[in-house]
Amino acid sequence: MSNPPYPINNAPPPYLPDPNAQNPYGQQNFPYPPSPYGNQQAPMGPSAPYPPQTNLPYGMPPYSQQQQQPGYPNAYPPQGPYQNTPQTSLYPYGNNPSPMGPPPPYLSNEERGLSQGGAGSAYGGSEGFLWSLQDKHQFLEVRGDGTEIYYSGRDHQVVENDELGPIVRADRPIPRQGQFYFEVSIVDTGENNEIAVGICTRSAPLDQFPGWVPSSFGYHGDDGNIFCESQDATYLPEKSFKSGYPIGVLLDFNARTLTFSRKKKDVQTVELQDHHMVQDFYPCVGISSPGAVVCLTVPISSGGSSSVSSQQGYQPSPYRGDYPPPQQPYQQSPVSEAPPSHGGLLSNCRGNKKALLIGINYFGQGGELRGCINDVNNIKSLVQSRGFSDDPSHMVILTDDQRDPRFQPTRENIIEGMLWLVSEAQPNDSLFFHYSGHGSQKMDQDSDEVDGSDETICPVDYESAGEIVDDEMNAILVQQLPRGARLTAIFDSCHSATALDLPFIYDCNGQPKQQKYSRKTAGKDLLESGLSLMTGNMFDKLSGAKQAYSTLSALGNEGNAQDITAQTRSTQADAIMFSGCKDYQTSADTNVSGYGATGAASYAFIDAVRTGGNLTFTELLAKMRDTLYGEYEQKIQMSTGFPTDMNIPFVF
Repeated sequence: MSNPPYPINNAPPPYLPDPNAQNPYGQQNFPYPPSPYGNQQAPMGPSAPYPPQTNLPYGMPPYSQQQQQPGYPNAYPPQGPYQNTPQTSLYPYGNNPSPMGPPPPYLSNEERGLSQGGAGSAYGGSEGFLWSLQDKHQFLEVRGDGTEIYYSGRDHQVVENDELGPIVRADRPIPRQGQFYFEVSIVDTGENNEIAVGICTRSAPLDQFPGWVPSSFGYHGDDGNIFCESQDATYLPEKSFKSGYPIGVLLDFNARTLTFSRKKKDVQTVELQDHHMVQDFYPCVGISSPGAVVCLTVPISSGGSSSVSSQQGYQPSPYRGDYPPPQQPYQQSPVSEAPPSHGGLLSNCRGNKKALLIGINYFGQGGELRGCINDVNNIKSLVQSRGFSDDPSHMVILTDDQRDPRFQPTRENIIEGMLWLVSEAQPNDSLFFHYSGHGSQKMDQDSDEVDGSDETICPVDYESAGEIVDDEMNAILVQQLPRGARLTAIFDSCHSATALDLPFIYDCNGQPKQQKYSRKTAGKDLLESGLSLMTGNMFDKLSGAKQAYSTLSALGNEGNAQDITAQTRSTQADAIMFSGCKDYQTSADTNVSGYGATGAASYAFIDAVRTGGNLTFTELLAKMRDTLYGEYEQKIQMSTGFPTDMNIPFVF
């Protein structure tokens, strides 16, 4: 944060991390100041700023604890029985599941016995939909140009323990008129036949099978039963799925019914209610059976908008503004170009919640700021509204207006606070870190920086104790987190785009982008160094030559620096950071009506979260940038520790 911009300090960092250290905690080469308690546990009780952590339950809460929608005792009258006639399978595995091993090959439309667009269907037209690359659970893969869904068995123990039902939705909703029919082929049932086919709204969670939650309906292949807005089966036809079976779903807005079929024979018709008719439903498939493959057969989109009548095909409904618009047209990247998963696991943020909030006004020092402590107070109010407690076990605040020296934002206390924040973290925990204060840069020591400079934050005692370098913060806050634990970090400081050295940076559309050394900054540096070489004295010429060499070296090291960062700073933990500006920019200390003195980035984050509703990560970034646009030059940045779909809801 600047007022005025904080000067660059090219001195080497006071504590250089050992690149060969596997786990620096408790080792002799630990690069951070030792705890005042040595190897002994810090004293507990009211006098200790970091009390012991209580392990709280994490994972998906029992469905009985979730908010239930009132049942419909007369909505689903018994129907049937329905005859099941045998049919010869068109698929290579017949009626037997394929052996586990490599993913089954993609099937062409000719191999499925169907022409493009689902010709031969009584309801389908020449246009349709594809499975969404964004609107899906992280454990499922969309393959085959958007037609196939595959579950490799990734994190199956998590799926089983938390009773998850991962789903994929279509890339657009069903038009609310006429009849709409879609059909999938059960290419392979996998290990346990846990597959569900149905419809749901956009609000349905991506970890619950269709039919388990309100406004969703599903035909489940393991027991062959129909689920309607409940985790208890509503109908019991007991007609399970087998490899090669076609499963159909017909939503009839005229008759207000939903019909499930198997092998072209009706299995069950469900009567819908008035409130269902005004909702946008999406075709969806859920899979929790390792090795299972489900393929869309009718109707398949050719990538453009439908031009057929509403009775015979798929027409995208108008975007109403309450969620991101569907993909139109759908564009599927080749499978070989898909970014690696890096084995990362997203947190559901329903476990233990802890927060470390730091605000430094630098009272009585040069470059004194006004809004940083106020930022902490506003952020505290925000996170408390999201379920964070301010008791000492779950929240630590370090500000330089406190008399207790343990809560002064010194270098030692900040590092102790970081260690406390990540201690005893578990999958599905939600950890929140906020820093508002000065940021600076130091000369990079390990070639992992595109611009040749490490980013730092400045503790209140930085002049005597030193700054805290991004390499150190990544080692503490990121590398020590377990897989599946969330860290949400907000850095409202100058030069902060890579303050945590998270390797995956995103543009305003949520797409990964490569980090580059600012050509504008490089050109300015070269111009200044050239002038020094031409007109300055001997010392100016030496300084200019050094600056020119540093700039040219940074430009030549871009690709290598990105590779080093990706290899050494990535993580399987769910780490995400919003920073106040790019690495070459400053972050403003300002005044906003209703907030008072505040950091511009802190204000943008608080305002977006409070007023934006259920935002995706991409929408949150866009809203924060829009808040500052035209008033400030700084540009909010977003980065993660592993490649992540940023078009999913932002929770913390």
